[in-house]
Amino acid sequence: MAKLLFIQLNEYELHGLESLSASLKRLGHKVELLVPYFEKKPLARIEEFSPDLVGFPVASMEREEALGWARAIKSGFQCLIILGGIDATFFPELAQEKEVDLVCRGEGENALLGLANALDEKADFRKIKNLWVKIDGKIYDNSVGDLIENLDELPFADKELYFSRYPYFRNYPIKFFIASRGCPYSCSYCANKGLRELYPHPGSYLRFKSPEYLLEEIKQVTRKYPTRTIGFNDDLFIYDQGWLERFLPLYRKEVGIPFFCAGRIDLVNEEKVRILKEGGCYSFWYGLESADEAHREEILNRKMSNEEIEQGVRLLHRYGIKSQSYNILNYPGEGLKEGLATLDFNRKIRNDFVVSSLFQPFPGTELTKKLKEQGRLGDKNNSTRIESLSYFAFSPFQQADSKKLENLHKLFILGFHSKLIRKLLPLSVRLPKNPLFDILFLVSFGLDYGRVHRLNWWEIIKYNAIHIRTTYLRRKIRVPKR
Repeated sequence: MAKLLFIQLNEYELHGLESLSASLKRLGHKVELLVPYFEKKPLARIEEFSPDLVGFPVASMEREEALGWARAIKSGFQCLIILGGIDATFFPELAQEKEVDLVCRGEGENALLGLANALDEKADFRKIKNLWVKIDGKIYDNSVGDLIENLDELPFADKELYFSRYPYFRNYPIKFFIASRGCPYSCSYCANKGLRELYPHPGSYLRFKSPEYLLEEIKQVTRKYPTRTIGFNDDLFIYDQGWLERFLPLYRKEVGIPFFCAGRIDLVNEEKVRILKEGGCYSFWYGLESADEAHREEILNRKMSNEEIEQGVRLLHRYGIKSQSYNILNYPGEGLKEGLATLDFNRKIRNDFVVSSLFQPFPGTELTKKLKEQGRLGDKNNSTRIESLSYFAFSPFQQADSKKLENLHKLFILGFHSKLIRKLLPLSVRLPKNPLFDILFLVSFGLDYGRVHRLNWWEIIKYNAIHIRTTYLRRKIRVPKR
């Protein structure tokens, strides 16, 4: 059978890799994971496993690092290199890179399984849907196949891919699951619209696992591994009220572990909140993004009112569920006035936690396309190299108040919790960028992260230190030599 090695360049549990691995293992293929930053001798491990295929799940900011690893592997090992993930989906021309043999676009279970079978049988794989294949310099750019309509047809996610080798994932007190795939909305800063347009039947883009399937998937993990909290990583966990009504009573009875989830706040209603509370939900995350209703609708394409947001938060609080908002600073058209207004609106509606990120012009989004058409990206004073993108470090997009908004981002959580700091913000954000603000951000983010995830002090320090290494302290491409 074929041997496949995934190399992951971040420290997050990726549901996509778990699904790919499960599909491959079900037919007898051998799959392993390598997270280089948890390995003392990563290249030695590659040599030991001797894979037929090495796959990189690539987000935009990881592209250059992935290519660096691919070059090192190509120079020392006899295997094919395939790129997948969001960056490969929108940039299949990465197949032109010397060290890349294949690119997978969109959902990869069927494509990767077909490829593994072909490698095992030494058969032709040039015409497998979703794949761009390079052979002898010629690229075969195949179309994207149909979506996987019935998620229950897939094997349960292969958590062992992470847990069997890395204690970091195995011992983390939160175990993460995903109940669905897709999103029907078209927020301008998100890639979902572009992803839907890849497929011939985009109307079926949002799909849910059956309650019984998801319940058994969760039980198999929680029986074996320590689990204090469960996190549902879906964009729209609360989208289908009928599904919630079927799933959560079963979850409460057969699992009963406290959980958090996310969704659009304008989809919140009293019946959904009641079901969530009775099912064990203690925290609900939602995207507020900006308190400016016109900007939210016209620039970010999130059609919801401040009244709807406030009403949703009130409902959550009435039932004892904590609310956490996501906010974007430095999106196109935002000034310091709007940024401060967003902070004040969070305080007004009494969210329990807040997170702010800095706008990133990610490829494949409508807002990035628009900025490029307007000539507002890529000039010599505004470098937007995709490997520089980072939600929490800085924004490569620059406008009049960008420096002030970057400082506001560092002080956003403290300004939310402290009236005194909020009063000082109009002056303090005008100061030059400085290490103190960075430290204040790291401390406030770490403490709030621990509170919302119910971590103890040691866990807060340990896990945030690991995340800081990858999301804040910018990594250099360092591929070890053999």
